[in-house]
Formats: sequence, C-alpha cells, structure tokens
Amino acid sequence: MTPDDQALAAELALGVLDGAELAAARARLAGDRAFAAEVARWEEWLAPLALAFPEVTPPAGLEARVLAAIDTPGAVPRAGWLRWGAVALAGLAAAVLALVVGPLRAPPPPPVPVPARPAPAPLLAALTVPAGAEAPGRAPLAAAVDRASGEVRVAAATVPRGRSAELWAIAEGGAPVALGLLDAGRPTRLVVAPARRVLLRAGTTLAVSIEPPGGSPGAAPTGPVVAAGALAEG
Repeated sequence: MTPDDQALAAELALGVLDGAELAAARARLAGDRAFAAEVARWEEWLAPLALAFPEVTPPAGLEARVLAAIDTPGAVPRAGWLRWGAVALAGLAAAVLALVVGPLRAPPPPPVPVPARPAPAPLLAALTVPAGAEAPGRAPLAAAVDRASGEVRVAAATVPRGRSAELWAIAEGGAPVALGLLDAGRPTRLVVAPARRVLLRAGTTLAVSIEPPGGSPGAAPTGPVVAAGALAEG
C-alpha cells in the first residue's frame, strides 16, 4: 500500500469522505482485498476512541465557516486538507490507543512459584533374626527405603553357598510379596516395581528368606525366614 492508499483508507474509516471520493473509495473497498484490509485495520484502531468520547453536536454554522476558510485563495485544497487531517487524526488515535489501551493489554504478572514439596522421609527397618531361627552366620540386617525412587537398600547378608536370599514385603494382614534377591556378602540396592511401591510404607514388614538358587519357585517363601522387621519413619 502506498502512503496515499493508506491515507484514503484512514479517511474512509474516519468517515471524512463524501460525494465522488466516498463512492470511489467504497467501490475500491468491494474489489480490492488489500485496501479492504487496510480500512479494517484503521477501523479496529479507531473503534475504541469512538466509544471513549460522548457524541457532541457541533455549533450551528461551523461546517460553513470551515468550508469557506478552506476555499479561500491560497488555502490548501479541500481534498488535500482532508487527507492530511485524516492522517494526523489517525496518528493521534494510534498514539492515544497506545497510552490508553496498551496498559489494559499489559502482560500478566509472573505466576507465583509453588514451593516444591519436600521429599518424603526415608523408611528404616532393623531386620532381626526370629526366635528359633538363630544359626551361625545369621545376623540382624539394616534396611532403608527411599520412597521417592522406590529404592530399597539392605546391608550385606550372609547367604549359604548354593542358595539365594530373597527379600519380601508383607503389609499388615497381607500376603508376602517378593521384592528381589539380595547380593551375597555385600550391600544390595533394589528398585521396587512401581506397582509394588504401595507396600513401601510404615508398618510393612520386610523379611529375608533363604531360597533355592534364583529365588522362591512360588509366590511365597519356601525356605526359612532368617531376618524380619517393620518399616518405620526415619
């Protein structure tokens, strides 16, 4: 769009055209998409101003005096004056919109940061040798549970040659659930499957049984339980 085209679009949006100029602008509006878009842009910019000020009736004879002043010798031609006035008024409208409407469209304040939830306290258990299960090499074991990651750490356990030590979780009133095999002679770290982490809570009993190589062939311990203890808040 040329500056003259933009000025004409502003004049049409402002309603300052009349006669042949108005008819020509309306005809162009119907057939020129770029011009129609420019007019729409001016109308969108100027619409808030029309709502912001009350309608005022001009004094009688004002139009005649203005036209007479424009038509005097040496005055700027009427069409040129209107075009200049339209551009000036449109520029003023844009400036007013920037000051009045701009603050209404200011970006929202940044969201208030939500404090991070503290990590749950670890669970601890002292797995002692049950009465009647004492035997050489059997000793209490310490266990710790990281509830955030589902990791269970168990101290080094003594495992008979050719056997496996298996860790179980037993909820109050529930059946034993296998958590995994312990390493022989060194600390063990087990990551419990997500579906079984519901068992990792205070009051659940951890137990260690001695099983055939690879663990219990069934869903419950088949060998002697050599250590057991309840989880508690650390």
